[in-house]
Amino acid sequence: MPPPSGAVPPDGTPGESGFDFTRFGVRVPAVLVSPLIPAGTVFRVAAGAMPLDHTSVLKTVEMRWGLPALTRRDAAAPGVGDALTLQTPRTGDPLAGVAVPVSGGPNPAAAEVSHIHQINAQLTAQLPVPAERLRTAPVLPALRTPADYDEYTSSRTATWKAARGPGTAAPR
Repeated sequence: MPPPSGAVPPDGTPGESGFDFTRFGVRVPAVLVSPLIPAGTVFRVAAGAMPLDHTSVLKTVEMRWGLPALTRRDAAAPGVGDALTLQTPRTGDPLAGVAVPVSGGPNPAAAEVSHIHQINAQLTAQLPVPAERLRTAPVLPALRTPADYDEYTSSRTATWKAARGPGTAAPR
């Protein structure tokens, strides 16, 4: 099924191969989250109206802050501001009664060194620390386990902080 047509082109310039920008793209669901929207609201434009699309976000911002439209397309788009119907924000806890899932077993990858461990250690090794303050060689040592990596980054970071002295800001 082809995307719907009837979109307002952003300007009069044809695209590649003469594309006229009068078709909407693929349909993308959106979730609006605001305490000014009643719980459980499903927002749709009126039948026969211009459908919501990505430029509806632009239109909403433009309408809210009195900004001019960027193109004819967002000027013609419907905004989503009509979904904000409450005069006072909801104050209920949306997570009340929600149980957060908890793992029932050990992490099967707990003994594996992750890419994040490696990158963190490499970046930590680059912290500027005077050679006389180092307990180990200034280069990244051979690390084998996640615990090795954690100990190295923790120790090197502590040495770096101590070398800066009290009240010294971190270099940028």
